[in-house]
Amino acid sequence: MRDMKVLIAPVETAGFVANLVEGLRQLGVDAESYVSERHSFSYGDEEEKKSPTVRIWRHLGTLFQRTPPLPFLVRAALLAAQNVVAWFVLFRSIRLFDAYIFVAGKTFTNTRLELRLLRLLGKKIIFVSLGSDSRPPYMSGGYCAGMAPDKAAPRVVRASKKVSKAIQFQERYAHYMVNAPGTGQFHRKKFVNWFSMGVPVSEAEEPPPEGDTQDNRPVCILHSPSKPLLKGSNEIRAVIASLKEKGYAIDFIELKGVPNAKVREELARCDFVIDQLYSDTPMAFFATEAAHYGKPAVVGGYFSAYVNQYLHSEDIPPSAYVLPDQLEEAVARLIDDPDYRVKLGAAARHFVRGRWRNEAVARRYLALLNDDVPDSWWCSPSDLSYLGGLGVSEKEFNAMAHYIVDHYGWDAFQLRGKPALEEPLAYLLSQQPADENA
Repeated sequence: MRDMKVLIAPVETAGFVANLVEGLRQLGVDAESYVSERHSFSYGDEEEKKSPTVRIWRHLGTLFQRTPPLPFLVRAALLAAQNVVAWFVLFRSIRLFDAYIFVAGKTFTNTRLELRLLRLLGKKIIFVSLGSDSRPPYMSGGYCAGMAPDKAAPRVVRASKKVSKAIQFQERYAHYMVNAPGTGQFHRKKFVNWFSMGVPVSEAEEPPPEGDTQDNRPVCILHSPSKPLLKGSNEIRAVIASLKEKGYAIDFIELKGVPNAKVREELARCDFVIDQLYSDTPMAFFATEAAHYGKPAVVGGYFSAYVNQYLHSEDIPPSAYVLPDQLEEAVARLIDDPDYRVKLGAAARHFVRGRWRNEAVARRYLALLNDDVPDSWWCSPSDLSYLGGLGVSEKEFNAMAHYIVDHYGWDAFQLRGKPALEEPLAYLLSQQPADENA
């Protein structure tokens, strides 16, 4: 069905939308993107070819998100105006497209009426989660990192109810939901495993990785956190300090708030990267970018203990993915063993340029659009037992869970009827919460 016209919208993240559009076009599919704001890296979205309605809609969204922010009343007016224009964008798209791939849990109007209308008109609908839009908020440092449970819990509980309802709302109207096992706890119906699909990665050539010429120079390690608190940067710095005290020669570079060109420059010359401490994926966007240069990534995360349970071996991105308390050991190994470091980096580069190549990923999405879904792609929410999350330590999750059950009750977790998740949560709640001062 390459003659179908496909629209990918409305949120761009790290080039996901632009790369998927490019991949579909390489397969001969008529694909286009509508995104609600201009991304700082542009990602080749061909704005000059968009209709005036789409350009106005995006311009309003760009102004709303600008930094520093505009006054509150101005932002409120911009949001209201964009919401109105969104309906015109939707009606225009209905005339032009046969299938919709909605990214990050958003649609144009975020209403039931929109999805009902699309289904009524026979449009194919796919939702692709990128993590934060579906992850239970009590498992997300974005809602509670660095906050005491009594301060964060009201926000977390409200958000958990909202996210759970949104997932069920999307399940009702979508033909397919694509999500990762580490963030699919709120699903009621089976969904397509995000790792079976992959991340579309640009095929733009990067300089080939140089051979490891360690000699006597310090090992260069790069860390580039978008949000240091969320990425566990304090703990990562402590690991580096500990290794230096043990005699390791390390050139540790930390970048924050610099142009992407600077990040790429440092990626080209570093030996490996440390991505983050609490991740529910073996290879997030920074680690993927490092893989372009053949540079391996050390990634911490509680999901590392589950990755072989929920992912097929061919779908697992190569990285040094370890439990958070094993981070120092993993970093030391990459320093001590240059051969392992080079081989892991080469494997990562081969993976993103092969299995995650734009065209390869787009081919799998085309299979979804054609209802050609192998059994191996499906993930059942009844099989999920992982309660870890992103940007939150085991101690922090422990404290938050106890506070929520004590003050809001069991239903606040939005996990009723899911014994595989209820049992580990019940066990956690039967234990004494960790002493925050320990």
